[in-house]
Amino acid sequence: MFTEIFGAFIGSKIDQQDGDSGLKGAVLGYVTPRVVGAVVKVGAFAVIGYGAVKGVQILRRYNGDGSRPGLKKGI
Repeated sequence: MFTEIFGAFIGSKIDQQDGDSGLKGAVLGYVTPRVVGAVVKVGAFAVIGYGAVKGVQILRRYNGDGSRPGLKKGI
């Protein structure tokens, strides 16, 4: 909650620099932390999912004895 209030305060101060009332900046400052938080969560979920898929693909490439499938032993 503090981040939204702090963001609204900073946004209003930035918006007041051009002579406006600062309401638009306050609203944007209030909404921005929520949007950024959602984007970071989705991004983290995508990175974890990508890592899991790549890990399974790598594990499927190798046989249980550490050799690659299709290769003859001793070569």
